[in-house]
Amino acid sequence: MTLGHDKNGGLFQGIPGIYLLLLCDVIKRLGLDEQDIIHDMGVTRSELLRSDSRISMKMGHLASQRATALAGDLGLGMAYAQALKVTLHGSVGLVAMTSPTIGAALEAMSRFIALRAPFFKAAFETDETEMVVSLDPTLEMDAPIRTFMTEAILIGVTLMSEQLLGRSLPHTRVEMTGPEPPYYPKYRDRLPVPVRYECARCCVRAPIALFHSVPQLADPAAAELARQQCEQEYQQLFPQHESFADKIVRHLQNSPKGQALPTQEDVARRFHLSSRTLKRRLQEDSTSFRELLEQEQSQRAKQLLKDKSLDISEVAYQLGYRDVGNFSTAFKRWTGFTPRAFRQSC
Repeated sequence: MTLGHDKNGGLFQGIPGIYLLLLCDVIKRLGLDEQDIIHDMGVTRSELLRSDSRISMKMGHLASQRATALAGDLGLGMAYAQALKVTLHGSVGLVAMTSPTIGAALEAMSRFIALRAPFFKAAFETDETEMVVSLDPTLEMDAPIRTFMTEAILIGVTLMSEQLLGRSLPHTRVEMTGPEPPYYPKYRDRLPVPVRYECARCCVRAPIALFHSVPQLADPAAAELARQQCEQEYQQLFPQHESFADKIVRHLQNSPKGQALPTQEDVARRFHLSSRTLKRRLQEDSTSFRELLEQEQSQRAKQLLKDKSLDISEVAYQLGYRDVGNFSTAFKRWTGFTPRAFRQSC
């Protein structure tokens, strides 16, 4: 088979082939046989090494299923994260390497995660004391596969940050929702940051000082060029799925957490349109800016309310509401529940 292209010459909407190649290499390092993963897939190392190679989502899932079953309790996700290098991520890695700050690098990685891990959605948020990169699967997957991929991505983020800065990451940690696995003690001293278990969500949590840290290869001009390449790649990979409304949704999802979402006028300026034209184009997609805005507000509100360490007034403030009563009224309109009732049901 020819990786990266379908029979009509179009790009697969899948996963870079280099990640499957790396998975095979990690399996070998664990003393296992890579052929148990790819024996019937019809792929070769030379094909997987091509810069434009992409494997289907189905093939990626099958490879992960076989690899996690083969590795068992050997800690495949942590071993995979340790093998990752920022340069393997192509244009997304280049954005990260050349970004003016680590915060900007992680924000870009979160925004373009669909180019490298289309089965996850990442969120990036900051407040006065810390920044958080959280991860949620967009597809149903077995627990071992979800754990493997989540560990690989989140621990990979910390290793990437360490590579970019050339130093350690004090007061930073990875948080996981499940119990501590039996292989963690073996990896504890080999990871750049500790992993905490039984947490509210899967994320990397770091002090806000890290957000402002400058990568060794920071180059704003190169970062902008790499960002444009990522945007172009995104359009090539997901052309038929992204309507104008989808673009607005993606822009809202990638807006900074912990503060009010952009207004219709803000978004219109971002897309170089008048507010009237933006409104008309959304009407053509059978929606409105208010509807899309409230969808994102609702999702953010639900996520924040699950963190019971936050007062409801703080949740309201992070969503841009100065009056908690107005937030409660809006939340009940979106969900049918008051914020307090929703929190009690979690």
